Amino acid sequence: MEKQNIEINLITHNLVEQNLSNAVFAIRHKIINTGDTSETTVTEQLNILDQLTQFGFGQCLITNRGITGSWTRHMVLYPKWRKEMPEVAASLTPLNRWLLEKCPVILATQERFIYFQKLLHENLKEGMTAMSIPCGLMDDLLTLNLCYLPSIKLIGIDLDEASILGAKETAKKYNLEKLCNFIKLDAWQLTLQNEANIITSNGLNFYQHDEEKVVELYRRIFLALKPKGVFITSFLTPPPSISDESPWDMNKINLADLRMQKIIMSDILSVRFQAYRTEKQTIQQLTAAGFDNIKLLYDKAKLFPTIWCFK
Repeated sequence: MEKQNIEINLITHNLVEQNLSNAVFAIRHKIINTGDTSETTVTEQLNILDQLTQFGFGQCLITNRGITGSWTRHMVLYPKWRKEMPEVAASLTPLNRWLLEKCPVILATQERFIYFQKLLHENLKEGMTAMSIPCGLMDDLLTLNLCYLPSIKLIGIDLDEASILGAKETAKKYNLEKLCNFIKLDAWQLTLQNEANIITSNGLNFYQHDEEKVVELYRRIFLALKPKGVFITSFLTPPPSISDESPWDMNKINLADLRMQKIIMSDILSVRFQAYRTEKQTIQQLTAAGFDNIKLLYDKAKLFPTIWCFK
């Protein structure tokens, strides 16, 4: 595939590392100007912001208002690392540990990763081509047990050079580099056709508020799939506070944790990943892109469903 000259513009995080002090100053200014709210005080928010500066994941959230490929790995593989290396969890700051063990949307993200791998195991067969876009460090594919699939092909597509380099290192770690091909490309510039049997995508649609652009993303993925190909993706559902169609199961969500999540993600950081969609909206968008036989698998709290469909 020829290298394309494209304008680099990530919607998920910053390509150039931002100055932490400047980002913290801007957030502090916003908090003080906004003042106390019905749910939290300026003092509480400034205290939480200070705690976020004390560990790498928090610093990433502050400077990016999104999550890079390496910190996505940190989130989704944490339950595994916690079991294998309990000393890792013991060494974390209290807020870092809360984010990874109690924050509702991150718990749902960890569930989502498990469901993705379950579906990949069920659908990936010898000789197939699987694609991940954006691939990040491509843990969804590279941490699978692929010893019984020596002739599969793996394609990782990402606009972030650091993520691609990290994915290459991951492939090397698992001795899978011969199976892999990596392409630096904007997902909305994807022009491959009938290339992959399976495509996974997590980390774009809930950063994109433009509904037509989400359909366009799905349409490009549809074209990149081979006939009878499988598309596995996910979406963030709206909280009850903003939609009567919210599917959230409040019996499965700790209200104190939900409050803390809102303070951190919305009030303090105004994170980018807040493009919420209902099940109905997502199915309509996938159908408009050409997909059918659409199936859904909810996480326990119904915050971050996994959805898969066919060409």
